[in-house]
Amino acid sequence: MAWGEKGHLMSNEAAARSLPNDMPHFFYRSFSDLVWLAFDPDRMRGGGDSIEGVNPPDHFLDYEYVAGLQLPPDRYAFINLLQRSGTLRRHGIGITTPGFLPWRIAEMADMLTVEFRLWRASVPGSPEREIIERDIVHIAGTMGHLVADSANPEHATFNFNGWVLPNPNHYATDCEAHARFENDFVTHAIEVKDILPFVAPQPQLRTDYFKTSIDFIRASNAETETLYRIDRDGGFDIFRPVKPEAKTFAATRIAAGASLLRDYWWSAWINSGTPRPRRRGAPPPPAD
Repeated sequence: MAWGEKGHLMSNEAAARSLPNDMPHFFYRSFSDLVWLAFDPDRMRGGGDSIEGVNPPDHFLDYEYVAGLQLPPDRYAFINLLQRSGTLRRHGIGITTPGFLPWRIAEMADMLTVEFRLWRASVPGSPEREIIERDIVHIAGTMGHLVADSANPEHATFNFNGWVLPNPNHYATDCEAHARFENDFVTHAIEVKDILPFVAPQPQLRTDYFKTSIDFIRASNAETETLYRIDRDGGFDIFRPVKPEAKTFAATRIAAGASLLRDYWWSAWINSGTPRPRRRGAPPPPAD
């Protein structure tokens, strides 16, 4: 459960509080819903065999497994690539082992863009617009959970719960390493006021949602060893005084996720103002 409930709520709150002022008013009115929905994907944990099959892999990408691959934006093409490239056989892993986090983020960003496009075409005050607004808020809020996950280095590496590589630097190998950082320490030491100063001051327009997500996860993966070094030196031990380096590291990672989430929300709105592109040669959708 990346960041624990408090961390996810703070990430969505920081994203919402840093929005520019050119989005539809209903989105700003939905502040409390956008924050509350941040933890929704983890509220689904244990909900049944079917959802347990699809939900957990959407929360991570163990980047080391796929670092040498040209990753397609289609998750099913990615599954095919895992098989054709010999990645599954070489590592002795299953299809869901690497995870699907960037695909799920890009899928939800596309969905949000479509919903904003539908909102633009709807009649103000109509029941249809009200339904579309609820859909937009739900997608945007729950999407925040996955974007926040991607900011956590432990959701971007196969060293996700204790160091599994050769370990000359004596990093933690216990199965409490994951929760010690993202849940225990963050809950104990971090507040929204610690995060907001690190949120990017201006949104960045994102047009390639999948590439943006992959690049961001790659950057999170690069922070893995820093996280483990701080942990080794007692930085995430809640029974010790809070160390500035540990606090800054956690706050900046949550802020990075909040900044990206704000970018996705705003970009979906801006991108929805252009017509939906048609694939070359694509046939019209079949009639029901």
